[in-house]
Amino acid sequence: MNLKGKIGLNLKILRERKGLSLRALAEASGGLYSASRLGNYEQGTRMLPLDCAINLAGPLDCSPSDILMTNIKATEMLSTLNDDHLELLQAIIEAPEELQAGIRRLLNVPESE
Repeated sequence: MNLKGKIGLNLKILRERKGLSLRALAEASGGLYSASRLGNYEQGTRMLPLDCAINLAGPLDCSPSDILMTNIKATEMLSTLNDDHLELLQAIIEAPEELQAGIRRLLNVPESE
């Protein structure tokens, strides 16, 4: 999959995660982008420009980098998490290092370098 396709897939995953249709996202963009154009971005037939990622980040409740990142596996994995899972992950990320280390030991996850 080329870069346009990867970014398009990110856009689609993030849009579907918010429960928005292409038309609803087009309306949420304030009319900056048509549903057809957004569909072209998602299908990878057009490259999604940076200003578009910036403008769509608000309606998608994400950052522009979430749209533009190319680690599809991570994006797909995150798209399967519900709000409770995301809240738990955020709490672990914000926890003191000693608590994080204890959680890693409990789950038998090696420490990252």
